[in-house]
Amino acid sequence: MGGSLALALRHRGYAHRLFGAGGSPEDLRLAAAAEYPRGDGTAPIFDLCREDPAELPWAEVDLVVVATPPATLAEIFGQLREWISETCVVTDLASVKGDLVASGTALLGGRYLSAHPLVGGERHGFAAATAELYVDALILLTPGGEEVDPRALALQQLWEALGCRVRMLSPGEHDDALAATSHLPHLLAYAFMASLDDSDALRDLGGSGLRDFSRIAESDPALWTDILLRNREAVRRRLQTLRHTLDHLDGLLAQGSAAVLGDILATARARRQQFRFPPRT
Repeated sequence: MGGSLALALRHRGYAHRLFGAGGSPEDLRLAAAAEYPRGDGTAPIFDLCREDPAELPWAEVDLVVVATPPATLAEIFGQLREWISETCVVTDLASVKGDLVASGTALLGGRYLSAHPLVGGERHGFAAATAELYVDALILLTPGGEEVDPRALALQQLWEALGCRVRMLSPGEHDDALAATSHLPHLLAYAFMASLDDSDALRDLGGSGLRDFSRIAESDPALWTDILLRNREAVRRRLQTLRHTLDHLDGLLAQGSAAVLGDILATARARRQQFRFPPRT
């Protein structure tokens, strides 16, 4: 997601300096070699890439986008407090907020404004980056307090310049909503695939339904273990509601209640059709 943001900025005319740091050696190699069309030729996406973020020219930095797993954020926020200027704005792209936003706000104050782009997929790393990832995406901004620096609020304009829609939510509202629309669906995909026996009998019998339903079970298990545990209270509330629905469906199947079962499926179909999903990546 961080690489896609850099590509999107360059492809939409951002001509100022961009720095990159962290990631695997392969990610750094790909990022350092990446180019974009400019004038009659090409130019590097990043002006400078470093394995160690401490080596970046922090005096020149006015915006930091932390595109790392949630488990790393608190430590990074602490480091940034020592590196960045008093006017530098900090944001992140994490899909769970809660105590992470509280930590970032406590360490960095109103110049920190967390964001969550509702985009992405099971692939990760710079090799999966694309300049079009954020087009027509919804970006959730989650301020950690009432006093947000006006420079941080300007993040809304940055995202809108990339073709995004922006909405403000509190961290609690964010985590409750994402438990329903992202975190629990990931848990269900993992749970269903884990419930299948590991036999050759099923491996050639998966159709498009199983493929589409289970795609997100290919996401990074370590990342999603962290996300699910960090947001476990909201996920468990949604899971309890789902259990009631599944028990009801089980009863309908046992009774052969075609009419009621059909009504529930029709309701589910109608609700799915109401969603405005991001473009496929």
